[in-house]
Amino acid sequence: MVYSESSTLESKRKAANRLAAWKFNTAIPHALEITLSLLTVILEDEEIAANSDPSPSSSKTTFTAFGSRSSLALRQAYALAIVRLVNSLVDPLQQGVFARPIAAIAAQIGLPAWFVELRHQATHEDLPSLLVLQEAARE
Repeated sequence: MVYSESSTLESKRKAANRLAAWKFNTAIPHALEITLSLLTVILEDEEIAANSDPSPSSSKTTFTAFGSRSSLALRQAYALAIVRLVNSLVDPLQQGVFARPIAAIAAQIGLPAWFVELRHQATHEDLPSLLVLQEAARE
């Protein structure tokens, strides 16, 4: 196990550093690369939360029309990692002349349908909320 949900911030950081060092030295399996992507964004999210100042006078975060920059960047990073996760599980089973629906392949391998829906939303519609993406990353 690389890390668990109950792992401390420091142990998650060590796991990410270990995976990044391994990736630097050699090609790593796609599953570990996806794990590194998810772990990296979870770490960034937890570090932002730990260092955030909820007071209105705080100048730590710059706001735009889309919300905080950190929030948008986190949503994009979570979404990309989840899209890559779903694609990496489904694509190897996409065989034959005609493409099968991703939902059908996902059901075949036991991937929850809401992951496929989240992937579809992140790819083709509005970016899902940060809370939904955080929940998916922790599943």
